Amino acid sequence: MIYDVAVVGLGPAGISALKLLENSGLKILAVEKAASFPRRKPCAGGLTPKAYSLLKELFPELDSVVRKRVSRFLLYNSESKAVLPSTSVLTYLTQREELDAFLFNSLDHSQFDIHLGETALTVDKGLDGIVLNTTRGSYRVRVLLVASGVNSRIARQLGVSRDIGFTYESYVESPFEDLIIDFTGFRWGYYWAFPKGDTVTTGLGEFRDKRVTSSFRELLSDFNKKHGFKGKVTWESGYPIPAGKSKNDVYRPYVLFLGDAGGLVDPLTGEGIYYAVKSGMVAAGAVKQYLTSGDLEKLKSYETAVNSLFGEEFKWARVVGRLFFSLKGLNFFMIKRSRSVSELAAELLSGRLSYRESFFKYLKLLPGVFIGR
Repeated sequence: MIYDVAVVGLGPAGISALKLLENSGLKILAVEKAASFPRRKPCAGGLTPKAYSLLKELFPELDSVVRKRVSRFLLYNSESKAVLPSTSVLTYLTQREELDAFLFNSLDHSQFDIHLGETALTVDKGLDGIVLNTTRGSYRVRVLLVASGVNSRIARQLGVSRDIGFTYESYVESPFEDLIIDFTGFRWGYYWAFPKGDTVTTGLGEFRDKRVTSSFRELLSDFNKKHGFKGKVTWESGYPIPAGKSKNDVYRPYVLFLGDAGGLVDPLTGEGIYYAVKSGMVAAGAVKQYLTSGDLEKLKSYETAVNSLFGEEFKWARVVGRLFFSLKGLNFFMIKRSRSVSELAAELLSGRLSYRESFFKYLKLLPGVFIGR
C-alpha cells in the first residue's frame, strides 16, 4: 500500500494536521512511539490566549482539560518582586498528558491507520515520495509530516538546523494559586511555577548558558524551596528545547517538519504549543494542495508560509530578549515602577501583543517612567 500522508508524532502539531485532514478521502498513516494515551510529555502545559483560541476552533471541548485560568503573573528577579495583573485571562493551564490524550481522543480514528507503540527511525528516497522506516516495518508515502518533537530521529538524519536550549521540570504536590516567573541568575531564561490545583509544575529553561545544564536539578530544587514548594516530587526530567529563528529549516522534498521538530518555539518564552498547532494547520493545507495538483512547489510553500507567519516574531523575540536580559535589573525596576510597563509586559507574556509592537510601545513609555509620569 502507498499512503498519501504519514504523520509521525501525535502531539498538538501532528493531531492538528490530522484533524484538518479528516474527511479528505486520503489514505493516512499515523505513527506514535507511545503505546497508549495518556502519555508522559515534558511540558509546562500553559496555553497562551492565542494558542487556546486556535485549539478551541479545532477542538470545541477543550475546556474539559483546562485546570486553571490565570489572570496575573508574579515576577521575581533575585529578591525583587513585581505583579502583572490583568482583567482578562493571561494563561490557560493544562496538564500536558491530559491535553494530548484529549486531542488524540477527539480524532475520528476510523479515518486513519493509527500505529501506537511504533517509533519512526529513518527515511529513504522513493519514487515520487519517500519510504518511512520504523521499528515495525517500512511504508511508502507520498508526503511525510514529522511532528515527533525536538528529539526527532528524522530531523537529525536529514540535518534540520535548529538552535537548542535546555530545560528541567518537576511535578510537586503543593497547592498554590499564582503563576510565578523568576529570572534570578539567568543570562537568557527563567524559572516557572504553574499551579494545577493540588500540583504545581515547576521548571527552568536556559537558551544561552550551556554551562549550567549539569546542575539544573539542584537549581530547580533551590527554586522550589525559595517559593515554598516543599511537597512530594512525583516526577522530574530534563529535556532539550528548540528556539525559533527568522528563517526556519522545515522542508525537505516530500517531508515537512512541524512544531518542535522544525524548531518552531518562541526563543524568549519557550512557548511552543501555538506554533505546533498552527504549523500543523499550515502543513495540512499544503498537503491538500500538493496532492490535488501534483505540483511539488505547493508542498515547498509550507516553509515559505511558516517563515512568513513566524519568522518576524521569532526575530523580534530575540531583539526583545537581548534588551531585557542585557539590562535585566533596570527593566525589572521599570516593570515595578510603571503600571503601563507592567501591563505591556503582561500583554507580551500572554502572547496578545507581538514582540515588535511591544518593543516600540516600550520605547515610547520610557521617558514617562524616568520623569515619574
